[in-house]
Amino acid sequence: MLYMRHPAWLWVKKHQPSKMPPVDESTQAAFDAGHAFEPYAESLFPEGVSLGFSDYDEYRSLPQRTQDAIARGDQVLFQPRFEWQDFTCICDIVSFVDDGVVDLYEIKASTRPKLDHEYDLAFQVAVLEGSGLKVRKISVIHVNSSYVRHGEIQADEITAFADITKLVRDRGEATERHMQQALAVAKSNTMPDPSPRHARLGSKKEWMKIYENIVGPIESQLPMIVEPMIDRPAIAEFLEQLKYPLYFLDYETMMGLIPYFDGHRPYQQVPFQYSLHILESPEAELVHKEYLHRDNSDPSRPLTEQLIDDIGTEGSVIVWFESFEKSRNSELGAMMPEHRRAMEAINRRVVDLIVPFKEKWYDDPRFNGSASIKNVLPVLCPHLSYKELGIQEGGSAQRLWMEAVLDNRRAEQKQQILADLIEYCKLDTLAMVEIYRKLCEL
Repeated sequence: MLYMRHPAWLWVKKHQPSKMPPVDESTQAAFDAGHAFEPYAESLFPEGVSLGFSDYDEYRSLPQRTQDAIARGDQVLFQPRFEWQDFTCICDIVSFVDDGVVDLYEIKASTRPKLDHEYDLAFQVAVLEGSGLKVRKISVIHVNSSYVRHGEIQADEITAFADITKLVRDRGEATERHMQQALAVAKSNTMPDPSPRHARLGSKKEWMKIYENIVGPIESQLPMIVEPMIDRPAIAEFLEQLKYPLYFLDYETMMGLIPYFDGHRPYQQVPFQYSLHILESPEAELVHKEYLHRDNSDPSRPLTEQLIDDIGTEGSVIVWFESFEKSRNSELGAMMPEHRRAMEAINRRVVDLIVPFKEKWYDDPRFNGSASIKNVLPVLCPHLSYKELGIQEGGSAQRLWMEAVLDNRRAEQKQQILADLIEYCKLDTLAMVEIYRKLCEL
C-alpha cells in the first residue's frame, strides 16, 4: 500500500526509516478508534479463533500457527498470516466455506468501502490464491453511519457489510504487476523519483511531510511586495446584508467512531464548546460569551440551551464555513425536538465570512490559494496568532478534550487543557471580528 501511494514511500520505509515522520497523536487516535471497532466486527463470528501477534517472535510463528489452525479444522480465523513467494499478508478475517475455499473480510473504520480497500484486498487475494486457497467472496465490514446509540452498543447494528468481490477481482491483473514492481523497489539500492507528482490515491499532502525530510524544507516563493486583488464594491454589498447585533460564533466538537452517548451516531460531530463574540453596534464594546462542557456527560443539551439564551433572536450570526455550524445546529435540533425551531431560526441568520475570500473579492498570494481562516488571518491581522497558544488547531482541541474529559486519560492536565481550549476557541471568533473590521475599513 505504501508503494501504491508513492513508489519512493516504500523505499524510504525500508532503506531510510529515519526519514519517516513519527506517528502524531491525532493519527494514533485514529488507529486507536479503528482497533476499538474490530471487536464488534469479530463478535459477529462467534466461532472465530484469534491468531495475530504481539511481538516479533509471534509474528514469525504466525504462518505456522495459521496452518495448524486450518489443520485442526477451525472455520473462522482472525488475523491469520499467509505466505506466497516473496509476499505475505495478514488478513482480518478468513472464513472457510468448503475445503480450500474461503470468504475474505477486511475490517475498516470508515463508513463505506474506499479505493484503498480494493487495492489492499486485491493484494491479499493474490497471496491467498497463490498459496493454494480459492477466495469466493470479498467483503468490507465497515461502520454503519446511520446507527444511533440507545443503550449498549449492538455489534450487528453498528457494523455493515459491503460485498466488493467484483471490484477487487477487476484489479487482480494490475495488482500482480504492482506487486512485482513494489518488490523491485524494495530490493533496489536506489530511491525512485520522490517527486510529489508521483503521489497517488490522494496521498500528496501526507507524502509532502516525507518529501521535505528527503529534500529539506520547501519555502514558498512570493514576491517581496504583494498587492492583493480587492473588489471593494462586492465586499461592500456583502457587508450590507449584515444586521446588528453581530454574533461571531465558532464550535469545537467531539467525534467518536463508537458513540459515547445515547442519541449519537458514529463520527457525529457534537459540539462541546462554543465561543461567541457579540458586537451590538459599530461603536459598541465587544462582548464575549462562551460555553465549555467540563463533565463526562453528553454536552448537547446544556450547550444548546445556553447558546439559545446567549445568541438572542435578532442580528446576523457570523461563522467561517457555514455548512459546519449549520449542520451542527440542525443536528442539535433533531436530537432535542423542543429546540428544533430555535436552532433552525439561528441557521436562517447565519452569514459566512469566508465568502469574500472564497469568491476572490479579496485575494492575496500569501493565502496560498486557500480561504482557510488559518491562512487569511496572518495576512490581514498579523497581530493575532495561534502560535503562542497551548492548542493551535481544531483536531488537537477535539482530541485533547475527549481524552481529558471523556476518557480520563489526562487527569493531571485536565485543567490546563480546559484553559487552553477557552483561549483557542476565543481566538477563532476574535479572528473573525478582526477580519470583519478589516473588510469594513476597505
